[in-house]
Amino acid sequence: MEIFAALAAFSVLFTLALLGVPLAAAMGLGGLAGLVIAGVPLSGAPIAVMGVLGNFAWIALPLFIILGGLLSDIGVSRGMIWFGEVIGRRVRGGSSQVVVVTSLFMGGMTGSTLAEAGMLSAMFRDEMERIGYARGYLAGLISCAGLIGALIPPSNVLLILGLAGEISILRLWIAGIVPGVLIAIGLMIVSAFLQKRYEGQSSNSQIGVARSAANDALQGGFVKALPGLGVPVLILGGMRMGVFSPVEAGAAGIVFALIIGALLYRANFTASRLSESLSNNLMRSMSYLFLVAGAAVFGMLIVRLNLASDVEQWFIARAFSPVEFLIANFVLFFIMGFFIEAVPIMLIFFPLMLPAARALGIDPIHFGITFSLIILLANLTPPVGVQTLFVCRLLDTSVSEWWKHGKYFFFVIVAVTFLVMFIPAISLSLPALIMR
Repeated sequence: MEIFAALAAFSVLFTLALLGVPLAAAMGLGGLAGLVIAGVPLSGAPIAVMGVLGNFAWIALPLFIILGGLLSDIGVSRGMIWFGEVIGRRVRGGSSQVVVVTSLFMGGMTGSTLAEAGMLSAMFRDEMERIGYARGYLAGLISCAGLIGALIPPSNVLLILGLAGEISILRLWIAGIVPGVLIAIGLMIVSAFLQKRYEGQSSNSQIGVARSAANDALQGGFVKALPGLGVPVLILGGMRMGVFSPVEAGAAGIVFALIIGALLYRANFTASRLSESLSNNLMRSMSYLFLVAGAAVFGMLIVRLNLASDVEQWFIARAFSPVEFLIANFVLFFIMGFFIEAVPIMLIFFPLMLPAARALGIDPIHFGITFSLIILLANLTPPVGVQTLFVCRLLDTSVSEWWKHGKYFFFVIVAVTFLVMFIPAISLSLPALIMR
């Protein structure tokens, strides 16, 4: 009966998701179906939802979403463009390099892959096209570069993963830095090799990307770049020193954003802009909390059926090695990402697989970063490749054009995923060094 209840729950979840039912509802209804078949009283479902949403730690999620939106809306991104322009234009293929370097430094500011990709598309589209880059190339570069924001702290993806798996958010954030930098380096190398194909011998190749945006940023100089660079330092430093919990760090970040807005970005720091930013990002955070509520119902089913223990015993009984376990996870969740968005996969399946990973001797932080990279690949793969479809829509191009011109950037993400998967030190060395 337990196996049948689990199969029924997952079947309902996947069927409703494929039919386009909102994923929060699909998870909740799948969980309820499994509970009914297993004979578990449904009165426990609302208690499970309140138990999760009543957890003080989950308040960190809306706070960091609001923080990222505030930093973007008040104009801190201009300082990041300046920093990216100074570094990127000095490297071969500078037109593309500015996009990647800007994405690297904005990752800590937005913490969101879609927010970062949206800003990059708006800032660099016109100039890149003028220089001669195809829209498919730009879509591939931006969709992949935008994933850096999911690894560079404060990352919303890793925040959700830490809360769902009840592991250290600070360690996860620190562990994501090196993989994020590796992705940036890989994208920069590919961009350098592809430069002549698109820029040719045009003198425009020596012109920085998004000149008008960069000139605006240059007027503010390094002073205006410092606040954006200081956000992750403030948050990570405060948490490392024990000054902030994750929730308090989010609140402190918002206060910091308001202060720098009032001091350095007065033109954008208006009551109407603040009101619009807060309301929009609060609504966006509520959509995540609905997903958390749906996952809580499904999570109750997993706990009542003891599915996490069953999964753990299944892998142990078949003598899976850590490498075999990670490869199995890659295949399973990479395919699953074709059909379901990243956040529901993290909320349901990461807590389900984490006990098995621990039992096989895999460090939870290493598994968390590997899992997140697999899910980031799912963000790029249609038909539910949210990142790809979002950027293609913004740039008015097709997925086939994205693949034709941008597939090399996709392979960079694949390569970094496997490097992190098979070399734990890539994700574990920095946390071990900082968290002594």
